[in-house]
Order: sequence, then C-alpha cells, then structure tokens
Amino acid sequence: MFSQFGMFLDKIYYKAFPKKDDLRGIQLPQIVIPPDLREQDEQRFLEHAKPMLESLETIRQIKFRAYALRKKIAIPASAVLFSATGFLDYLLFWIPHESEGGGGFTLFAAGALYWWVTQPKREYAIAYKKKILPHLARLFGDFQYRVDGKIAMQIMKPSGLIPSHDRYVSEDFFEGRYKNIDIRFSEIKLTKREGSGKNRSTVTKFKGLAVLLALENKKFLGHTVLERNAGKFTQWLKEKGSALKRANMVDPEFEKIFDAYTNDQVEARYLIDPLMIENLKALYEEYDGQSLSAAWYDSQMLILIASKHNHFEPADIKTPATNTQAVLGMKREIGQILSIIDTLDLYDPQALALEKSQTAP
Repeated sequence: MFSQFGMFLDKIYYKAFPKKDDLRGIQLPQIVIPPDLREQDEQRFLEHAKPMLESLETIRQIKFRAYALRKKIAIPASAVLFSATGFLDYLLFWIPHESEGGGGFTLFAAGALYWWVTQPKREYAIAYKKKILPHLARLFGDFQYRVDGKIAMQIMKPSGLIPSHDRYVSEDFFEGRYKNIDIRFSEIKLTKREGSGKNRSTVTKFKGLAVLLALENKKFLGHTVLERNAGKFTQWLKEKGSALKRANMVDPEFEKIFDAYTNDQVEARYLIDPLMIENLKALYEEYDGQSLSAAWYDSQMLILIASKHNHFEPADIKTPATNTQAVLGMKREIGQILSIIDTLDLYDPQALALEKSQTAP
C-alpha cells in the first residue's frame, strides 16, 4: 500500500518536474572482452571496466539529483501531510465509533513518503543490475548475468548441504563456462515457516552465496561433504543419520576447523587437498563469509558460503560509481572460483580408480 500511495506522489512529481530523472538516451559503450581475467592485473582490468563505470556514474548523478530534490520536497510536504493525518488519527482515537479498527494514518503516510523519497535509490540499483551488470559480466570472460536467475534446486538437493525449507529465493545469477566446466552462482535465501498460532514465524535457514560447478566428462566415485566443525555430538548425529562416515584427513589443523564426511575415504583425501582448501578459504574470505560448506557428488561440486551481506549491489547513491572496489571484489571472487576449477581439472577418476584397485587388500 505504501508503494501505491508513493506512485500517486510520483505522478504529481513528474507533472511538476517532467523528465527530471529520465534515463532514456544514455548510451552504453561497446565491451571489449579480455582474455582470462586472472591474466589481467587490476589496472588493466579497470581500463576495460572504466567505460561501464562512467555510464553508471551518469545514471547515479541523475538519480542522486532526484533523490536530493525529493528530500527537499518531503520536508514541507510532511508538515502538511502529517498535520492532516494526525488530525484524522486524533478524531478516530477520541471520538466514539462502532468499529474498533481505523487510525494509523500518520504511520501510513510516513511510510509512503519514505518510499517515495527513496525511490530514486532503488531505481539506481535496478538500473545497475539491468543496464550495467550484464555488460560487466562479460568482462569476466564467458559469463552472463540475470538478476532473477537461479540454480535449479533439484540439482543442489542431492548434495546433502541444503537445509529443509519451503521457500527458495535467488538473485544476481551468474553463469559461465571454463575448462569444460559449467559455472553457476548466485545469492540465495532459504526460509521456512515454523511454529504454530501466534508463535508461527518465518525462519531463515540459509542466506549467502551458492556456487555450482558441473563437470562435463567426469564423475566423482563417491559422495563427500565438507562442513565447519560442529562438535562431537553433531558429528555423531551426522554419521548416524546418513551413509557418510567421518573422513580421516591428514592435516590436524584443518580438522580443527572443518569436518569432512564421505563414502569414499581415498577420494575424499584426493579431493580435499591443501590446494583445494586454500582456494576455498580464499573465496570464503573474499566473500566475507560466516560459514562455509562444500559437497562433491555425481558430476557436481556445490559450495555454500553463508553471509549477511549483499555483494552484487551498487555502492550507496552518494558514492561515485567510478569507485572501483565493488568491481574489483567481483573480479577476485570469480578468480577464486576459477582457481577451484583449476584444482578440479586435475581430478582424474580413472587414475583414482586404478590407485584404489592397486591398494585394495
């Protein structure tokens, strides 16, 4: 309802200030796709990104001017609006009437006015995702971006990492290909309605980054899961509740941080080697994660990094879009994903099967 009243305010605003923040006519530059992004130093990479960031800065300036103007208009408008709604709330509170409902006009008006004032900020974020990110994604190689795309849940569920949920929301979906491995990643949120009656509420089961790597011509021999260390009782429950057993890893320091479960001990040690761990830790730190889990199953590797932050958003509308931190952060994140793929590329299931047959009693 806030948005409906806000749109009414929009109509009045655009009659008074026609085309004040119109984005039509902004031309986006042609993108020159560089080679493997990791071969580009940051300075050279930014040279490719600069035309897009400059276009985004033009959009930001237009929307920032509209935002600043609306803030100025809102001050006298709120005095008039809140006086009227405050009087209505007073009448409904003190004058006896049959219905117990009603009132709250001032609160409603405040919400609608806030929605209207901040609308240019939301439009800036939408323009960034629809006009800029699809082009920036091409700078990272063979990548495409869709704001509302998602990884199919039926592909992720067999991993054993997906918590029970009844709603799956995804945004900022990237898709690409590297070394015959399909890459898909996006920010996802899994929620579930729990409790009953007045105590029923929506609980967030997972929020963060999901990365799915699909190998084209290779298949894992077993199923291996890597999770943050959760204590001995949880480890016992995990082993009792599944066909996976605790993996015997060779690094005691690593085992203090992570638990690994598998139905193929040899393959687990082969997959979770020091190089893989370093790559996962680097991605985890780059994404500012709170927890990390990974699974190798069928021909897929799934990585989940829990995080409260939204990483594929533009900076605040007050910050110049030519600030390079966001795009360099994306470069580093995708570079870490490609490094994980480099490690997976070394995986040879036939050689591993031969090694297991030779060492079998």
